[in-house]
Amino acid sequence: MARRTLPRPYNNEVDLSYVNNLISELEELTGLNIVKGERFEINGADSSEIVLVSPNGTKYKIVVDDSGNLSTNAV
Repeated sequence: MARRTLPRPYNNEVDLSYVNNLISELEELTGLNIVKGERFEINGADSSEIVLVSPNGTKYKIVVDDSGNLSTNAV
C-alpha cells in the first residue's frame, strides 16, 4: 500500500470534525473500522508499519524489539 499524507488540522487546532475526518480517511485507506477502545496488532512480518509525523514534518517509524523496547527510526 502506498503511503499517503493525511490532512493536518488548521493552525494545529484539533476539533471534532477534524478527528472524524481523520478517522474516515484511515478507514478508507486501510479498510478497517476504528472503534474506541479497540486494540490493534501490527505484525512486522507482513511489512506493516506505524509512521508518525512530527510537527516539523519529519517521519518516524515506531519499532519494537523482542524484549518490548520501543524506538523510532527516521524514514
